[in-house]
Amino acid sequence: MNKSLLSGCVLSIICLTTTLSCNAAAPENMKPGNYEYVTKTEMFGITIPVSFKQCVTQKDIDSNSAYVNQQGQKGCTPPVVTRKGKDITVKYTCTEPKMSAEGTGAITDTGINFEMKVIQHEMNDAVLKTKLSATRLGDCK
Repeated sequence: MNKSLLSGCVLSIICLTTTLSCNAAAPENMKPGNYEYVTKTEMFGITIPVSFKQCVTQKDIDSNSAYVNQQGQKGCTPPVVTRKGKDITVKYTCTEPKMSAEGTGAITDTGINFEMKVIQHEMNDAVLKTKLSATRLGDCK
């Protein structure tokens, strides 16, 4: 296994499924405030946890960047985000490394729970799974 490729792949997934600094029924939205984000990415039996806190603004919510990094990653398409009520779906593809991803989740006024499945095509279609949750801690300071 190419450790450099694996590291780049995991970093790309974490960046795309988190907010580092997603139209039929009225979509449920998180309320602006301070949130704690927790991600767990698993591949080949290894779990990589990442957690951080972020002040989420109304602008972040309106642009879906509170749910997924809208800028994408080098070599990746910007994520396609579909919202219907409280449900959210995200899809993207990358060329470096070559992979495709699809995730689904649910949004409430105080957080999000989301699961992403990524197929890493350059590694015999290895599957990476990421779980993301965000919980509102209160107002931003």
